[in-house]
Amino acid sequence: MVTKVQVRRLAPENAAEYRAIRLAALKGAPEAFGSTYESEAARPPGDFEERLRTSAVFAGSLGGVIVGMAGLKQEDGAKRRHKAFLWGVFVLPEARGRGVGAALIGAAVAAADGFVEQVTLTVVRGNDAAVGLYRGFGFDTYGIEPRALKTGEEYLDQLLMVRFAGGRAPR
Repeated sequence: MVTKVQVRRLAPENAAEYRAIRLAALKGAPEAFGSTYESEAARPPGDFEERLRTSAVFAGSLGGVIVGMAGLKQEDGAKRRHKAFLWGVFVLPEARGRGVGAALIGAAVAAADGFVEQVTLTVVRGNDAAVGLYRGFGFDTYGIEPRALKTGEEYLDQLLMVRFAGGRAPR
């Protein structure tokens, strides 16, 4: 039996659920995120509620259990509001390969196409599965930020990717 992926946008009252999947992401894939498990675990519940007010955070569920997330935040400022940033994309290892990531990216892209002209994201170089997923939704690499993240003495480069509304390049 195949369980269908369900995606929903989280609201501030879902802060505890969001906190749980966010902490699972930071613990399970620390190299993929700019924050740390320790830093986020120490945050008060209100911080998670606020993030859900200021970003569109989508939760992907299988059988009613949240197994993934993706965030989308519109940029601030009059000259930057035409853009949004896709952040915090994560799927629990045991749920990978079941369409959760695609469902989450699809929801974020659909939401973005309604109110911004382009979406940017960063992904650690070498995360070929994620890069392939993003490319499938029309994201293209436009640059590399060397040494973007540092964990201990290890540096990680990040690919900079962009997708224009409707998946089309600008004219």
